[in-house]
Amino acid sequence: MIEELRRDEAMPLPDQISSIIRTRIESGKYQPGKRLGTIRQFAKDFDVSTVTVVKALDILEEETLIKRVPVKGVFVSERLKPEKKQLNACFAFPEKEMAPKELANENWGLNYELHRGLFDGAHQYRFNLQFTYFDDNPSPDLLERQKEALRKFDLVIFPGTKQLAALREASAPERMTCYLAASENTQPSPSPAVRVDYDRPDARNKLLSYFMGTGCRSAAALVSDNPSSDRGPDFLRRLTDAGIDPKHSLLWTVRRDDPDPLGTIRAYLKHRKPEFIFVHYTEVMNLLFEAAFDLGMTPGKDFIVTGIASGMTFNGLFPKFSYFRIPRYEMGVQLMQSADEIIRSGRKTGTIPELKVEFIEAKKNSFAKGKVPA
Repeated sequence: MIEELRRDEAMPLPDQISSIIRTRIESGKYQPGKRLGTIRQFAKDFDVSTVTVVKALDILEEETLIKRVPVKGVFVSERLKPEKKQLNACFAFPEKEMAPKELANENWGLNYELHRGLFDGAHQYRFNLQFTYFDDNPSPDLLERQKEALRKFDLVIFPGTKQLAALREASAPERMTCYLAASENTQPSPSPAVRVDYDRPDARNKLLSYFMGTGCRSAAALVSDNPSSDRGPDFLRRLTDAGIDPKHSLLWTVRRDDPDPLGTIRAYLKHRKPEFIFVHYTEVMNLLFEAAFDLGMTPGKDFIVTGIASGMTFNGLFPKFSYFRIPRYEMGVQLMQSADEIIRSGRKTGTIPELKVEFIEAKKNSFAKGKVPA
C-alpha cells in the first residue's frame, strides 16, 4: 500500500488519493514524464476499486498534473518541467567600422549566413545573444576591464584566431569560449577555446572527386597570395597524385593588392585554356567571368569552374555553375545547440561537430571534355 487512507473521514477517497499523488508531484518525488503505473496498479496499492482510482485521476488530469496514455499507463505531465533559464552569449568583434580590405564580398556573405544561424540558434536554445565591440591588443588594464565585461556571459564567440587573442585565452578558462577557424592551419595552440569549423578535409576530397568525375585532363587553381592557405596548391598536388600531367596543372595567383586583377586573369586565360578552374579566392569569381567573356569564352561551356564558399559571392553570376557550399548558417545553429548542451551540463568546454560541405549542382552544360591545351 502506498499510503494509508483515512476511510472514516468525510473527505471522499478519490480526493484523498488525488491529494497524495499531487503532494508527491509537487514535492518532486514524481518527476515530469515519470510513469506512475496503471489504474489497476493504483487500485491495488490503495486497496480501492478502479472506479475510485479513475475519479482521483480525473481530478489530477483536470489540473493538468498527469496524463493518461492508453495501454501505457499514467504519467506526470511534461509541462511541469522547469523552464530553461535563459543563457547570455556574446559575439566579440574587433572592428569599429567596416573594413573593405579585410571584409570583402565573400566574407560579408559568410558573416551574414553565420550570423543568421547564430541568431536563429539563440532563439531556439534560449540565449540572449549580443554583439559587442572590444579593442584589439589591449593594455593590461584594458584587458582586465574587458575580462570584467565578459563576466555576465555564459558563452563568448570570437570571429577568428588572430584578433582578440588575449581576451579569448583569458575567457576560455572561465566559461564556454568558441572561435571560428579561418583555415585549417590557423588555430591557437594550445588553447581551451573550442574550434568551430566545417569539415575542410572532406571538402578537399569532394573537390578532387568532382574533378575526376568530369573527365577533364587539365586544371588551374586561381588563388590569392595569402600564405596561410594552401587549398589551391593542395588541389594541384592531388591531381598529380591522381595521374594528371603536372604540365597541365596551373597555379594562377592574383595578389590582393593587384591594381588590375581583371587584366591579370585575362592574361592567364589568354595564354592557357584549362578545362577546369578551381577558384579559391572566390571574391574574384565575377572577374573570372568578365575576363572569359572579354575573350569570347563562356564558363560552363569552354571550361568548368567551381569553388568552395558560402555562395553569397556567386549571386547574380550567369551562367550558373556547380560549387561546394560551406554550411555557415547551419554552423551557427549547431554552435548554439552544442553550447546549450555543454553549458547546461555544467561544463565549460567540449567539442562542436564539423559539418560537411553541400554540393550545389548547376544545370548541365555543354562542356566538351578531354581537350588538352597546347
